[in-house]
Amino acid sequence: MCTRLTSFLGAALTFVCATALAQGSRTLLIDRPNANDPIRITKATEGKEELKSNGSHHPNQRLWESTFNAGDDWLKDLSLTIRNVSGRKIVYAEALCNLYETSNWEAEFKKHSVPDNPLTGQISNAVGWRPEHALYSTIRGRKGQPDSTRRPPFELPPGQEFTIPLEDPQNYANARSLIEAKEPLSSVTACAGEVSTVFFEDGTMWQDHHYRRAAEEPGKWKTITFEDWSAMAKAHD
Repeated sequence: MCTRLTSFLGAALTFVCATALAQGSRTLLIDRPNANDPIRITKATEGKEELKSNGSHHPNQRLWESTFNAGDDWLKDLSLTIRNVSGRKIVYAEALCNLYETSNWEAEFKKHSVPDNPLTGQISNAVGWRPEHALYSTIRGRKGQPDSTRRPPFELPPGQEFTIPLEDPQNYANARSLIEAKEPLSSVTACAGEVSTVFFEDGTMWQDHHYRRAAEEPGKWKTITFEDWSAMAKAHD
């Protein structure tokens, strides 16, 4: 009886220690929005825990930085709550997070003068459908790809919020294998997240800047000013 109890306690202690060792310091960085950006990130969570700013000032003036303890699979549980502040209905939104070994990767990059990008990987997720004309059109020289048939339609009216995981839960196993083909997942300690692309009900797009399709070249996009983009919405109304 004593032997079995000792073995049980030893196994339990080993499990607790292994769990503790699996925990580590992780950092989520959120990009600062510009005044005319159509999306605001109102909250970030890791699982059920809301992440708070640690008060750090990142070299490139990111909006905020949160440091917390989590296991190796912390990327699976990261989510952003976004608010539509555009005045237009959003039908598609894509979020992504660039992965690094250190939250201060920009300073490390400059200090060591490393020629290669210190990026170790990327996770991403999308909700909704891009307009038909966006499926095969190009932007920044990249050709678009068809939307996945498993995603349902999506609408986010002005003023409303939605919580989007930074990685599609159905794709996490594949994303993890791609990262681990390059280095151990435990070495990824920082994630720089943002909402990267938004499509609106009227067919316009936002990706750092506002875009509309060029009428003379249907397969390409044309950058427009925020003022012109706003005027298009008023004309549409």
